[in-house]
Amino acid sequence: MLESMVHGLGVLLEPGIILYMLMGIMLGIVIGIIPGLTGIVLLSIFIPFTWNMGQYQALAFLMAGYAVCYTGGSITAILLNIPGTGANSATLVDGFPMSQQGKAGQAIGAALTASALGGLFGGLVLAAFIPIVRPIVMAFGAPESFFLVVMGLSFISALSHGNRSKAVFSALLGLLFSFVGYHASTAFPRYSFGFTYLFDGIKISTCALAIFAIPEMMDLMLRGGSISKSESPTTAPVRDIIQGGKEVLRHWGLFIRCSVIGTIVGAVPGVGSDVSVWVAYGHAKTTSKRSETFGQGNIEGVIAPESANNAKEGGGLLPTLALGIPGSAAMAILLGAFLIVGIQPGPRFLVEHLDLAFTIVGALIFSNLFGAFVCMIISTKLIKITQIRAQFLAPVILCVTALGAYCTRNSVFDVFLMLIMSVLGWALRELNYSRPSFFLGFILGGLAERYYSISVQTYGWTFFLTPVSITIIGLTVFGVALEPMRVYIKKKKML
Repeated sequence: MLESMVHGLGVLLEPGIILYMLMGIMLGIVIGIIPGLTGIVLLSIFIPFTWNMGQYQALAFLMAGYAVCYTGGSITAILLNIPGTGANSATLVDGFPMSQQGKAGQAIGAALTASALGGLFGGLVLAAFIPIVRPIVMAFGAPESFFLVVMGLSFISALSHGNRSKAVFSALLGLLFSFVGYHASTAFPRYSFGFTYLFDGIKISTCALAIFAIPEMMDLMLRGGSISKSESPTTAPVRDIIQGGKEVLRHWGLFIRCSVIGTIVGAVPGVGSDVSVWVAYGHAKTTSKRSETFGQGNIEGVIAPESANNAKEGGGLLPTLALGIPGSAAMAILLGAFLIVGIQPGPRFLVEHLDLAFTIVGALIFSNLFGAFVCMIISTKLIKITQIRAQFLAPVILCVTALGAYCTRNSVFDVFLMLIMSVLGWALRELNYSRPSFFLGFILGGLAERYYSISVQTYGWTFFLTPVSITIIGLTVFGVALEPMRVYIKKKKML
């Protein structure tokens, strides 16, 4: 193993490999910043360019671009209240209020530092657990995956901002929208209204743009001015970014816990990356001493999801490399890239191509660290976006948003659907209903339904009695009860 590690990591020092990784990093950042273009789109675009590359060059190029995609997406989430990808949606809950308060530099510094260190954490875990991943991954079946999703849904109260009933209603509405399309078990189309286009459901990126991007730009155009509500422009962005980075180190315990959450949830095949960031955010609020300030610009609400965001990629690669089971939709596309270059992931992969596995680990770690550094440099200029007046900024963002919606399935119908759903997003915004709760219900509803159906059909009504399921249920109940218990104890002390 030591020989394979030295050879696999040594390959990354070759000038040709470094050039491919740098190209991937730059392109990945650009795609991540553009709202609606996700890691799936990135891999779909990149794969055709790897046909004539060698195995090491192709996989280093793909991993470099994919690793930084979600890092770039945090910038638009913080500056514009528009998640670059679905996994960045939790970041905007506290990141955007910080931008409005003139603290965009601190928010970006915290997000990028947490992303870089989270990616480092996930890469190291990947390297350490590659030889022993099989029993860990196989412990999670449909029941365990279902209760992980339920854990994510249980944190709806963390997004309530003082009005829990509105947050629950928003989440239920999101669940309803997640049921559009074919039923997971019966293949019967629902809520399609006769449109075959809706048989495939509503895509996450289309929903994110409709609920967050369009309403935000509409509000900006109506009220005029700029995004930042601070009268004085940001004058020392570098200092602010460094200060934000220091906040991650100051909250090192939160960073470690959320990175662990991201890695574990990311390693569960089929659960998806979006679950990990919301679980991390909910954990941060329920354990924070300043939980009442979440949603108002609490930097812990930025550190938590971004720590999990990049750590989850190391976890997602574990079942992909060791078992040939993709940990997410993006990993499924990456699995296809492996086959294209003549490699079959699975147990034999770790025997025959262990050095290549460490090349992937090294590319993941290097790309996260270097990508965050590049984003910090360009963010010193991008922060000024918050000072641009609405009549100049909004049309550009709307055009980019339409492009992102179109690229989801290369269909103009996605653009029309985005515009129609943006009316709902606007209504939720104006009536002070929780849009993050709606989005959380939307992205987790389909997963919950799918795993529930499989669990009942496979294990019967006692599917929840597995040891891992009971453990997850216990953690969920504890997480939900923690904040009320803290409030009760605080009241008793005051009496």
